[in-house]
Amino acid sequence: MQKSVSVPRHLEKVVEAAREARALSRAPYSGISVGAAALLRSGEIVRGANWESPSYPAGVCAERSMLSSVFASGRDAVIEAVAVTASAEGADMDISPCGICRQSLLDAQNMQGTPFEVIFRYGGEYVVLDSAAELLPFAFCKI
Repeated sequence: MQKSVSVPRHLEKVVEAAREARALSRAPYSGISVGAAALLRSGEIVRGANWESPSYPAGVCAERSMLSSVFASGRDAVIEAVAVTASAEGADMDISPCGICRQSLLDAQNMQGTPFEVIFRYGGEYVVLDSAAELLPFAFCKI
């Protein structure tokens, strides 16, 4: 795990894409817009945003929205990096993936067979993990 106040240069593009994805968010209940983006080995960036529902468990997190877009499109995709960002009332805020998203990111990494970096802001600094496995050290893993 690396920490820095600024985004590492090689991850700037994917973090900016995650920020842009927040504009697609539908968060009328929490007021927290979350965006996620995956940088694929091909150079393509795939985005996702959170969608809340009045039927509370029916919503979807930005990370799982993004992963669904990557894998449901039929792409032969290899994820190199994932960024997660959040804002409330237009201001950037700290966030880390929730438990189900940590498991989903790890599952995606295990399916592709190679680790990918994960970046998010926490404690006012950017945290860069070398692998999604760092998000969930005691993971349920059958793959």
